[in-house]
Amino acid sequence: MKKTLALAILGAVAGVATSYGQGTVTFHNYFSSTSPTVKYAASNVPAGKAGLALGGGFAAELGWFNGITTDSSQITLVASSITGFGAVSSAFPNAVADGDLSSGAGWYFGPVVALSGAGAGTVVTLEVVAFNGSSGFNGANTTVQGASGLFQVTLGGGALPPATTIAGPNFTVANVAAVPEPSIFALAGLGAAGLMTLRRNKKA
Repeated sequence: MKKTLALAILGAVAGVATSYGQGTVTFHNYFSSTSPTVKYAASNVPAGKAGLALGGGFAAELGWFNGITTDSSQITLVASSITGFGAVSSAFPNAVADGDLSSGAGWYFGPVVALSGAGAGTVVTLEVVAFNGSSGFNGANTTVQGASGLFQVTLGGGALPPATTIAGPNFTVANVAAVPEPSIFALAGLGAAGLMTLRRNKKA
């Protein structure tokens, strides 16, 4: 009798452990054709790109913190979550042009990501980043990037369905380096002209 009871308790504990194992989140922002898209900002972007949804030259990456935080410096990016934008109707995400909503521009369709160290049912803080280039967010080859605000979800896993990043806030991307204002170019021109005049005066 005692042995049977002990086995039953162990079985129940094992079931709970399985149900509340590693926490998971589905990394995508699409659930219908009206889903919000990630776009270029209205200014400080490459010429002709303002307001367009991101095409296949961009990737999204999931960042997370185990618990609740408002400090983005505590966020850790998950390299295995990196996912290209586009491919609703194309097998080649990199072929999706900026603004081509019919091929999925502005949407990313990533994997179910398991967050090591956080169990199912845990509340975590998430962030989504987007970037171009091949070296990642803040990478050497990245010229345009952006990040969502921080938001919280309850992780799925085991008997619980995965959480999703659909709940994340909309965000835009912009040039990493600020585009100089026209006045900066004017000042630079005046400085160059002044140096040329100074050199001529010295030669004379």
